[in-house]
Amino acid sequence: MIAATAALVPAVGAQAGTPHQFSLCNNGRGYDTVVEFPNQGAYAFRVLAGKCQTVSPLVGTSNEAVTLYAVQRSWKGPRSHVFAGFSYDDRRVIDITTTGTYGAVNWGWR
Repeated sequence: MIAATAALVPAVGAQAGTPHQFSLCNNGRGYDTVVEFPNQGAYAFRVLAGKCQTVSPLVGTSNEAVTLYAVQRSWKGPRSHVFAGFSYDDRRVIDITTTGTYGAVNWGWR
């Protein structure tokens, strides 16, 4: 029970990689993941199911807002929903992994 619970809670660990990079691997089934940076003019990128992508968003924000959407078909359409929102320090690297199905998305970050 403890191991299953820990997998659902975002964990902060040792950072690896290059600062100012944001990576997402969508290991989910039946949905794409859209990552939106609402404070950067609603800049967003889409990661298809089974794919990974790394971007270098605008720098200089220590409390950057991020919203994650599960998407089937068009973004912000009837088959699109927010499943996570958080903020992070863009001076660090962030790696996000999504898993599960459209109706039951799990995610974690480090």
